[in-house]
Amino acid sequence: MAHYQFNKDLEDGHQAEEEVLEKLATYFKVKKEDIERCHNKDFDLSISKLRLTFEVKNDLMAAQTGNIAIEYECRGKPTGLATSKAGFWIYKFAGSLWVVPTAALRQKLLVEKRYFRQVTGGDKGSNTKMFLVKTTAFKSWGYQL
Repeated sequence: MAHYQFNKDLEDGHQAEEEVLEKLATYFKVKKEDIERCHNKDFDLSISKLRLTFEVKNDLMAAQTGNIAIEYECRGKPTGLATSKAGFWIYKFAGSLWVVPTAALRQKLLVEKRYFRQVTGGDKGSNTKMFLVKTTAFKSWGYQL
């Protein structure tokens, strides 16, 4: 059974982004209108007046597998963690939002190699490469929003 459905996953991702936007507005005491949706390869959300940028991910399988999937390559080109210019990554999984600074995530995965394993997946022919990280480890690298 295939778990990956691009259009449905994209819709779920946008819903998670909306949830994150609401939480960020409350957390940083800014208006929702002060949070820009960027939808580019650099980052997803920005609070310009605070100079903060965020990548938002919704991992639908993490609750079942106990792993977070963090993409770093697709179709033979660097993507995700390898190219993001976001200051922070926010992952939604198991009904919670977790924030990890991008620099810390890169240190843990690219330098310290603190992942469970590397896998390939995504849509047919994409050869998307990802790190799998245990949810317990991921939580210890950041904080809950």
